[in-house]
Amino acid sequence: MRVVRAAGPDIVEVAEVTSPALKSPTDAVVSVTASAICGADLLPLSGHVPGFEWGTVLGHEFVGTVAEAGADVPFAVGSRVVCSSTVSCGTCWYCRHAMSSQCEQMALFGFSGVYPRLDGGQADLVRVPHADRVLWPLPEALDDDAAVFIADILPTAVRTVERAEVAEGDSVVVLGAGPVGLLEGLLADASGAHVVMVDPERRRRVEGERLGLRAVGTDEVLGVIEEMTTGRGVDVAIEASGHPDALASALAIVRGRGMVSVSGAHFDPDRPVDVGRMFAKELSLRFAMGSPTDDRARVAEMVLSGRIDPRPLITHRFPLDAAAEAYRIFRAHEATKVVLQP
Repeated sequence: MRVVRAAGPDIVEVAEVTSPALKSPTDAVVSVTASAICGADLLPLSGHVPGFEWGTVLGHEFVGTVAEAGADVPFAVGSRVVCSSTVSCGTCWYCRHAMSSQCEQMALFGFSGVYPRLDGGQADLVRVPHADRVLWPLPEALDDDAAVFIADILPTAVRTVERAEVAEGDSVVVLGAGPVGLLEGLLADASGAHVVMVDPERRRRVEGERLGLRAVGTDEVLGVIEEMTTGRGVDVAIEASGHPDALASALAIVRGRGMVSVSGAHFDPDRPVDVGRMFAKELSLRFAMGSPTDDRARVAEMVLSGRIDPRPLITHRFPLDAAAEAYRIFRAHEATKVVLQP
C-alpha cells in the first residue's frame, strides 16, 4: 500500500509499505477515503517536533471505511467512520472527566517524538488503536468533505471560541487567517460577534472575505480597533497563527478584563509574556488544543444543523501520489485546505 511520510527535513515522499495488521482486539484497520493536510503536519518537516522519527506516516485528519475490525470494536466492516486525531485510553482521570486531549497515554496520528510514534492517515490503509473509542460512525448526511473537518480542526476551533466566551455583540479580532483561524472567525460571527480577521498575506485576507468575513492587514489592525472600540481594545483576541509575535499582539489589543484565546501551536518554553500588562489589565489567557473524541458528536450536529459549513475552506484536492505537490502549495499558502484522496 501507499503512504505519505516525512523522509527528512522538508522532504515528503510517497512510499510503498506493507499493509498494517491488527495488533489488539480494540484495533481496526481503516481504508482511507479522504485525508486533509493540517498546519501541524508541517511542524516536523520544519524541525519543530523534538525527537520526531523520519519515516513516520503523516496525517491526523482522515475519514474512511472499516476494512478490518478487532473482536472488541463495535463497527462492521464497511462502516463509514471519522477518526479522532488523538488516541486516548478512556480510563485515566482525564478521560473519565471528558478531557481526552490531556490523556496520560495520548498519541497523535502522524507524530512521533513528543508522543509515542503513531503512523497517520495519509495512506491507503491505517491501523487505528483503541478504535472502539477513537472511531465514530458518520451520519449518512455528512459527506467526506464535511466529515474530515470533524477529525481535528473544527473541534479545535469550537473549543477555542468557547474558551474565549464569545458573546453576541462582542468585538473579536482573530490573528491568523489560516484554516483554523477562518473557522474560528466563522464561529464567532455565527455567535453574533463583530469579527475582524488579521493576516499579513493578501491571499489569506481575500479568502476570509470570500467566506464573508472582514479581513485586514497587520498594518491596519490598530486603526480598525480604534474604529470598533474607540480605542478601548477588543473584548476578545483569538491567536490562531502560532507565531510568538501574534500572541504578544493579542495581549496588547484586548481591553481591560478582556480575553485572549489561543489555538496556535506554541513550543518555545522561554518566550517572554508581558505578565505586567496582564496583571494591570486583569487579562485572561487560555489555550485550546481541541478534543475531538469528546466533542465530535456535538460538532457534527453544528454542521448538520447549518450553523457552520466548513467545506468551502477546501480549495484543492490531490490524489495520494501527488502528496509532495500538495504539501508544497499548502506550505506556500497557495491553498487554504488541501484534501488527499487515496
